[in-house]
Parts: sequence; structure tokens; C-alpha cells
Amino acid sequence: MDRLSHSEWGLMQICWRLERCTVRHVLKADRHKPKRDYRTILTFMSRMANKGWLKVEKEGNTNYYTPAVPQDRAVRGEIRRFLNEVVGSEPKHLELLRKELERKTKSG
Repeated sequence: MDRLSHSEWGLMQICWRLERCTVRHVLKADRHKPKRDYRTILTFMSRMANKGWLKVEKEGNTNYYTPAVPQDRAVRGEIRRFLNEVVGSEPKHLELLRKELERKTKSG
């Protein structure tokens, strides 16, 4: 499955929260600055569906989108990719990761 861009991750967060949504629902919930327009969100969501991240169900003239990948599975996959591609098994990198996780846990 193709990876999501930074913008697509933000839209997937909205889709996971809403569970079943239209482009208009996502547009209303989108906090991106500057505000994106309908066609931009539609393009992103169409690409995400083509990548296999969203399922599309047509009802009349309206497309309803639901996440095709559970959020936990998607996050776990990105963490594993990051660990393999960036951190590796280098002890000093693993220590940096441990410190960052500790800092993140303390700061909330």
C-alpha cells in the first residue's frame, strides 16, 4: 500500500474520527491553514481511496468515505517503517529514540 503524504495523514485523522464521511464533512472538520477548498479535499480523498486507505460508497450523487485501514494498524506500520528506515539497530539511535519517547511521555 502506498504511503500517505503529510496532508493525507491529517485528512485520515479526520476520517478515522468521523468514521463515515463525505468531502463536505471533512472540509468542515479540516483545521488546515490556509483553509483548503472542496476540490482540493476531493482530490486528496480520491487519491487516498486509490491508494487503498479509504473505501468509497456511492449513495445517489454523494460519495461516502470510510477508513479501509484501522488507525492503530496504520500508526504501527509507520512506526515500524521509521524504525527500519531511520533508527535501524544503531545503539546511539535507539538511545535517542528512547529519550524522545520519554520526553514526549512527560510533556503529554
